[in-house]
Amino acid sequence: MDSGNVFKGLFYGGFASCVAETVTMPIDVCKTRLQMDGAGGGVKMYNGTMDCAGKLVKSEGAGALFKGLPPALLRQSTYGSLRYGLYGPIRNSLGVKPGTPKHEIPLSKKILAGGGAGA
Repeated sequence: MDSGNVFKGLFYGGFASCVAETVTMPIDVCKTRLQMDGAGGGVKMYNGTMDCAGKLVKSEGAGALFKGLPPALLRQSTYGSLRYGLYGPIRNSLGVKPGTPKHEIPLSKKILAGGGAGA
């Protein structure tokens, strides 16, 4: 990708982050349910991830696996866009010429660019 085109980087970063969030949301919902299972001395309802997902779909429907998706997508569309979209321009502003092979870029400039982009 052309790191000089900030808007393209912002779009690709936001889009990729939103796709990743959508794909991993069911796993995250099950993880949270498993963490809370039996909390406060309650009865444990699940015997693992697949059991949790199956019982969740059976009792609440498939949409329950995507609870919390809208705020997660909002976060990813802003934070993911900035993190991925600004890395290249910040790195280039540190004196790295576009097209420089990754192994030739000093580690210090990679760390500064990543930190500046929020990674």
